[in-house]
Amino acid sequence: MSAKPANAPAVPLEDPARLHALFAAHYTFIWRLLRRLGLGTEAVDDATQQAFLIAAERLSDIRPGSERSFLYGTALRLYRDLRRAELRTVRDSGHDLESTTAPVDEQIDKERAVRLLDSALQAMDQDLREVFVLFELERLSTPQIAELIGTPVGTAASRLRRSREQFRTLVARLGRPRRGVAVS
Repeated sequence: MSAKPANAPAVPLEDPARLHALFAAHYTFIWRLLRRLGLGTEAVDDATQQAFLIAAERLSDIRPGSERSFLYGTALRLYRDLRRAELRTVRDSGHDLESTTAPVDEQIDKERAVRLLDSALQAMDQDLREVFVLFELERLSTPQIAELIGTPVGTAASRLRRSREQFRTLVARLGRPRRGVAVS
């Protein structure tokens, strides 16, 4: 067995055009998904990059037409690993907001809404949060979600219904002002 030269690439790239197309088509989806699941902006950049590095290493194993499912599953595993290990706990609530020239009151309301959304999503059960994010925020259909998460359509629909109920309950609870706290 011969040693690998020091300057050799770690993984030979078999199909750079396919990898480029994969990246161009799915980067934004994977980044947004990881961010909406709760990773901070630094962690989401790292996890998104890691998902595509894994895809590059396994490109020959990915069936044509299943690239999105592969990336979704990879990103979800990375997210769960990061969350479980609590490698990164600091979240930045301001980077999701668009740059705007809206009046200050509107911007403050928008920031509060984003913080409330982030808090509600973080409080949701993991399996319900995934379905909620994919349907409500990513606008995927129930059959697309079922394919991505590997469940029957009925299970995905049931989780979606339960996720909406849980989200409404959490927003109502988290959105209530606390006693003794002034609300401006």
